[in-house]
Amino acid sequence: MSRSVRIFNESKETLPLPDLRIRQLLRKVLRALGREHFQISVIATGDDALREMKLSYFHEDVYTDIISFLIEDEAVPEGELYCSPERIRSNAENFGEQYEREFARVLIHGVCHLCGYEDGSESERRKMTELEERFLTQYFDR
Repeated sequence: MSRSVRIFNESKETLPLPDLRIRQLLRKVLRALGREHFQISVIATGDDALREMKLSYFHEDVYTDIISFLIEDEAVPEGELYCSPERIRSNAENFGEQYEREFARVLIHGVCHLCGYEDGSESERRKMTELEERFLTQYFDR
């Protein structure tokens, strides 16, 4: 079975984490969420391109740091994570967080969405935040 994490950088920024570290992090998170087999693509793109996607697919005209698309949820889940390194860097500065750690947090957030977690309600947001912090501590901060 497949355990694939592909990374594409279509943005103007250099990603803050090496591809290998991104793959290792996401594989660990996916396994912790019960997904032994998966095909995930991480696509870094520009801030404006992600805003246009948010408008096209979610009818919200806002800037965002990540959008998750679950393409297929069969024996081998397949999904795409579109992220904006530019927006993540800006958010990291605003939150007083290291850019690398915020980038990891956002990718973890996206993977949680691919695995069925939502953040529409306050209780869902709390659960998502708990997962992000747990996985950051377990798999990133070491």
